[in-house]
Amino acid sequence: MPPLTTRNADTWIFASLCLIVVLAPLPLGSNRAWAAQLLQLWIAILATGTAWLLARGRIAPSAALRRGLPAVLLFAAIPAWTLLQLLPLPSTWTPISQDPGASLYKLQKSTAYLLVFLLCLQLLSTPVRLERLAQVIVISGVMQAVYGVLTLTGDGSLDVLGIREMTHHKGDATGTFLNRNHLAGFLEMSLAVGIGLLIAGFSSSDNGTSWRARLRRLLTILLGGKARIRLFLVAMVIGLVMTHSRMGNTAFFASMGISALIGLAIFRKSSRSMVILFVSMVAIDVLIISTWFGLERLVERIENTNLAKEERTDVNAHALPWVQDNWLTGSGAGSFASQFPAYRTAEVGAFFDFAHNDYLQLLGEYGLIGGLLFAGIAVFSLHAAVQAQRRRRNPLLRGMGFAAMMGIISLLIHSSVDFNLHIPANAVLFSMLCALAFVARHQGRDSPADTRHVSRQPPSNKRELHA
Repeated sequence: MPPLTTRNADTWIFASLCLIVVLAPLPLGSNRAWAAQLLQLWIAILATGTAWLLARGRIAPSAALRRGLPAVLLFAAIPAWTLLQLLPLPSTWTPISQDPGASLYKLQKSTAYLLVFLLCLQLLSTPVRLERLAQVIVISGVMQAVYGVLTLTGDGSLDVLGIREMTHHKGDATGTFLNRNHLAGFLEMSLAVGIGLLIAGFSSSDNGTSWRARLRRLLTILLGGKARIRLFLVAMVIGLVMTHSRMGNTAFFASMGISALIGLAIFRKSSRSMVILFVSMVAIDVLIISTWFGLERLVERIENTNLAKEERTDVNAHALPWVQDNWLTGSGAGSFASQFPAYRTAEVGAFFDFAHNDYLQLLGEYGLIGGLLFAGIAVFSLHAAVQAQRRRRNPLLRGMGFAAMMGIISLLIHSSVDFNLHIPANAVLFSMLCALAFVARHQGRDSPADTRHVSRQPPSNKRELHA
């Protein structure tokens, strides 16, 4: 067997990172201790290999890794704060965490998400790799959507993983997740990446062309080489609708509208093409295709929503005193399941291991200190995504900036009534979206390859400096 070269080693690490996107959702979204441990071990091995290559000087730190240091520090501050919650305080020699076992488990998870963020910043060093990861994310979303639809509409033989026997959502698509809302969260982020790939097909060369030329360009994107992506988006929208997740669908379409408005303001010279793209998505995916795949039931669920009868609303109301009692430092990462029973009454009959509101649970477990860290990551990532769309000239980088922005906004909306960020597969994908924002903003800047590319251009061509 020939010796493994540095280039091959780096390639295999990147391929293994892509494989995580596909395999992490398969064992129930990795929301089991054994599955989460395997996922964390896999991530740790990849991070160790990358760190070894960096330490030996076999590869150089990427521009995104160097310029994204403030975001790295914010990500690293979360496991650091969790560790502090586990340490005994000098005053009482008791830790902040009221459930050290759960906090230790959360420490492992948050460290894994930090490593995923670092791996993406380092390994997505070229446009080819960035596009490959985006394509893998879309393919993984399609796999989840197809599996969810087939197991819901077909016979039991199609459910080779036995998900339908374990889930309580018998009439809804769940993919390989147990909860329809978690499949919805995964599809929201995957759809955002797919839309980003479509937007990457828009070129600045369209500036100043007629509306006919723009329309031809758009049709070429939708019916030409990007037709496969468009079909994948249709499949994922069908899967999302068939989850019958109220907030999942609301968050997706709301984030698409918000991101489209921001994108139109940024891409003013290609706004007509973008308007046609988003109008076609709403018209085809919602008004035509989704009508055949359970849209009426979803609309009925939304219309019949009664907050007074929603048990998750009672959970949030009873959890507020818990948040108030631990407002500054929190009761410890992962401690909700053990602490909430002391605050609930008979109105909340079922056992809840999560608050069905990521913001409420984060504040109660991490306190205001930890909450600010999470907020900083979201705000900083959104800022980087917007700046990537404003500053970069490479269509792929701008498209991935849009994808990161839309995916982050969607999950932030959905998190107000669910706990997607506590599902390892979804948390890993969310960490990747945050990294995509910084990669789109900084990839190739100050790199030797970028310098060689610019040196072949006239010095006055300043646009290429931002490519």
